[in-house]
Amino acid sequence: MSHLYDNAPPRPEGYRDVDVQQLATGRPPGLHLVDVREPVELDGILGHLEGVHPAPLATLREAATLWPRDTEVLLICRSGARSAKAATQLVGMGFTRVMNLAGGMLAWNAHALPVVRLTTEPLPNLGQVGDTLRARLAGMRVPAVESLPPEPSREELGAVLDALQAEPPKERGDAAAFEKTLREVRDLLAVAKPGGGSRP
Repeated sequence: MSHLYDNAPPRPEGYRDVDVQQLATGRPPGLHLVDVREPVELDGILGHLEGVHPAPLATLREAATLWPRDTEVLLICRSGARSAKAATQLVGMGFTRVMNLAGGMLAWNAHALPVVRLTTEPLPNLGQVGDTLRARLAGMRVPAVESLPPEPSREELGAVLDALQAEPPKERGDAAAFEKTLREVRDLLAVAKPGGGSRP
């Protein structure tokens, strides 16, 4: 058994949270990496970890029936929320060494750690992420977005997205479409490289 599980902080639900840096520096042999996102997400801009086994959350119970209960399992998703649910499910099934990747692929990408990415499109820079956010919310009069500098920092963009999530603008229209925009821009932010936007 590895030190990854032993050194990860325990959760009340019975699994342990693993920090992305812990996994990057000490991925033990034999660790069963399971990504519970939908297949299309594994091929999206956030990519996936090399050697991961796909098992969407809806099918996890069925897939897990074939695994030994003492297998060291590390669950992964986009943000750590679905994988936390999956970890709780596995603990309920009797698995004894279950881990969740805290922050998921968003955190992994934000730390610029190695990822398998099938898309060949160039990754955006921070300025382009800001431009995308401005374009998607054009006409909504959102002061926090309008006051973003042409070359915003990762922290500035993250703070604006957090504020929009906490208090959506009244003019947002379709709530589901607005949520999708925030999600897509947050994904872009996670993979973005430093640099300016397309505006002069």
